[in-house]
Amino acid sequence: MIANSEKWNVNYKQGTFTLTQPGSNQTFTMNLIKLDSGKLRQKKRDSAEMEFSGSDGFDHSKFMTIRKSRLYKLQAGTDENSTEALFAVANKSNQKRQTFLGKVLSKNDEGKNEVLSDSTTISGTIKRNNAATGWTFSLDNLSSNNMGNQQLPFIISPPPQGFLKSEKDSLFLERSSFKADAVLINSNGEHIGAVKFKKRPFTIWVRKDIDNSLQDAIGVLFGVMIGMREK
Repeated sequence: MIANSEKWNVNYKQGTFTLTQPGSNQTFTMNLIKLDSGKLRQKKRDSAEMEFSGSDGFDHSKFMTIRKSRLYKLQAGTDENSTEALFAVANKSNQKRQTFLGKVLSKNDEGKNEVLSDSTTISGTIKRNNAATGWTFSLDNLSSNNMGNQQLPFIISPPPQGFLKSEKDSLFLERSSFKADAVLINSNGEHIGAVKFKKRPFTIWVRKDIDNSLQDAIGVLFGVMIGMREK
């Protein structure tokens, strides 16, 4: 795929992406904007428990599910000729928290609050302003889950998962077998694009022999992945 692709080096700073090609003066910009929709936050108390914790006394805890959501826009190009993503970032966190009674009864409340699991899903649409149809996308596993196990010497990061779909085509993310972090494949298993997004330098590869609107959609999708890791 690399031999038949355009390579873009990506610099991201304070919501602005600057894409450059090696050996070329050509540049391409994208802008990430947090929409003024307010952060939606919901807390749900799942259960409570009280148990004897040895020398520390009684551990009185409650279990919470906290959901947060925020809306963003990522625009590539000018207003007259742009490709734009509108998407929501939804976070779900399962936490164990010490209650007021637990703090009173405990001799040592160090480490009583724990994040048991944390997951984020990103979903939205990508649309070119002069195209009749658009794309939908969903992304998962862009960051590692914290399972609250401090005994592990490292955290194994799961591969990113997701898709980019239109009325005609469906592309899916899979783990890369080369220096990228993830690749997009079509229904025939062909590599259409790739991205290195987990650490700098960020890099995007997009096949040169596909439709221009799909090239732009892939570039914007990879921009979302980079921006959400860096925010």
